Amino acid sequence: MQPRTETVATLALAALAFIVVTGETTPIGLISDIAAGAGTTESRVGLTISWYALVAGGTAVPLTRWTARFDRRWVLAASTAAFSAGHVASAFAGNLTVLALGRGFAAVGHGLFFALAAPTAQRLARPSTRGRAAGRVMVGGSAALVVGTPLATGLGQLAGWRAALLAIAAVSLLLAVAVLFLVPSLADGPGEPGGPAGHPRLAEVLRLPGLVAVLGVLVATVVGHFALFTYVAPFAAERLGLHGTALTVLLLVYGVCAVVGSNLGGRFSDTRPITSTRAASVVFVVALAGVWSAGLAAAPYAGVPMLLVWGGTFSVLVVATSLAVLRRAPGRAAEPANAVYGIVFQIGIVSGSALGSWCYAAGSVTAIPLVAMAAGAVALALVVAWGRAFRAADPG
Repeated sequence: MQPRTETVATLALAALAFIVVTGETTPIGLISDIAAGAGTTESRVGLTISWYALVAGGTAVPLTRWTARFDRRWVLAASTAAFSAGHVASAFAGNLTVLALGRGFAAVGHGLFFALAAPTAQRLARPSTRGRAAGRVMVGGSAALVVGTPLATGLGQLAGWRAALLAIAAVSLLLAVAVLFLVPSLADGPGEPGGPAGHPRLAEVLRLPGLVAVLGVLVATVVGHFALFTYVAPFAAERLGLHGTALTVLLLVYGVCAVVGSNLGGRFSDTRPITSTRAASVVFVVALAGVWSAGLAAAPYAGVPMLLVWGGTFSVLVVATSLAVLRRAPGRAAEPANAVYGIVFQIGIVSGSALGSWCYAAGSVTAIPLVAMAAGAVALALVVAWGRAFRAADPG
C-alpha cells in the first residue's frame, strides 16, 4: 500500500477508535441526567457502565472467530454500525431495561471493533511503520479521554443527554461509511488451518511463545495504573491541594501527556521495543514513588510533574504491550490475541479500581500510589525477566 493511502486508512480507524471510546465513557459525565431521564438511580446507571465492559470483553473472542471468514473492512463497518444502533436505542430509553439493552448492543460492536482495529492497521502498513500504524489507533482512543468525553459531556449539558448519544451514533455511522471507502479490502482465502477461516483456537493462541508474559506485564501495569487513576482526583485534592480549576487543568494536561505517550510508544516499538519497554517500566515505578513521596510531603510542585510523567509512561506501556501481542501472534492469530488483550485490560481495570477502593474506604488515600507502585514493580520484574517477548518480529 502507498504511504499516503496507508496513512489515510489508519487515520480513519483512529477516528473510529476516538468515537467508540467517547461513546463508552459519555455516561460517566452525564450519569445524573441519564438517571433522571431513564427513571432510575445513579448507582444503577453506573452498573450499566460495568455491564458495557462485561459484554465487550465477553463477546470479543467468539465474534472475532465467527466473523473471520468475512472481509475485515465490512466487519469493522458492521461493528461500528452495531455500536451506533446501540446508542440510538440508549438515547430513546425510558427505563433501565432499555438503557441496559442499548448499552449492551453498543458494547458488542465495541469489543469486536477493538479486536480488529490494531491488527487491521498493521496489515495495512509497511513493515517499517507497523508500530506507528497500530499506535495511531491507540492515540485515537487516548484522545477521546482528553477531547471526546468532555465534548460529549458539554453537548449533553447544553442539549440533553439524549442528543449527546444521538450525536455519537450519527458520527460513528458516518465513520463506518468512510471506512468502506478508505480501507481497502482485507479478505483472506478459505481453508487455512486452525479454526474458522484460519483463526487458531484460544488455547493455541495462549500457548504462543512470550504471549502470556506480555499479558502478565499488561495486567500488572493496568492494575497499578487504575488503582491510582480511579482516585486521582481525591488524592490530588487531599494530598496536593489541587481543587476546582487547578484539578481540571491537571487532568487536561495529563490527558495530553497520555496522547503523546501513545504516539511515542508506537514509534519506539518499531525501533527499540525491548529497551523502550524496560525504560518505560522503570520510569513508571519511579514516577509513582515520586507521587507517593510528594503526597506524604504535601508538595504539589513535586507531585504534579510526577503525575504527568506517570500518565505518559503508562500510555507508552499500553502501546508496547499491544504491539508485542501482535508480534507474538502473527497472521490470523492476531485478532483473537488482540481480543484476549482487551479482556485482560478490563480485568486489570476492575482489579486496580478495587485495590484503590479498598485503600480509599480505609481512609488511606496516601497509600494508593504505594500500592500502584508495587503493581508497577511486578510489571518491571516481568519485563526484565522476559524482555525478549517484546522483541521485534523475526525476519520473514
